[in-house]
Amino acid sequence: MVRRIVELVDARGRTLGECPVEEAHLPPGRLHRAFSIMLFDDQDRVLLQRRALSKSRFPGLWANTCCSHPAAGEDVAESARKRLDEEMGLHVDSLRELGTFVYQALDGQGAAEHEFDHVLVGELDASARTAPDREEIEELAWVPYLELVEDAAARPERYAPWVPGVIELIDQARATA
Repeated sequence: MVRRIVELVDARGRTLGECPVEEAHLPPGRLHRAFSIMLFDDQDRVLLQRRALSKSRFPGLWANTCCSHPAAGEDVAESARKRLDEEMGLHVDSLRELGTFVYQALDGQGAAEHEFDHVLVGELDASARTAPDREEIEELAWVPYLELVEDAAARPERYAPWVPGVIELIDQARATA
């Protein structure tokens, strides 16, 4: 088993060191770099994933298209493209970073998240074939973006705790476009 290492950061995203991913997710969580990707199609739908029931953190909840942690010093966008390929069998040429936010959450099962999250967006043809890693993903769904926004606000318990921050950055980018 490969032991994954995450990059510890301060609240401004400056590197402080490294630690094993498992250690970073022990309550209350150590602040570390992460990324969240949201892919849109040409009908303003987003590709969501429901996290596998076997996941160690927030299993069975709906989340953005893909999320993970870059290796220390690794380019976030490059790491994100690699993770899309590994987790979903998707090749996306261009991802655009919208910004970052920090969140902290306990999952009620003994794990925590405390992440400096980079939000990236990209485009994908809805007919693109996916090959989801079943250890990571329970199911996928294309959902109209506005429906996601409304449902996440009305039923937050269905969604991973970082989804509101992802939505907020997307909405901010759209307001200034």
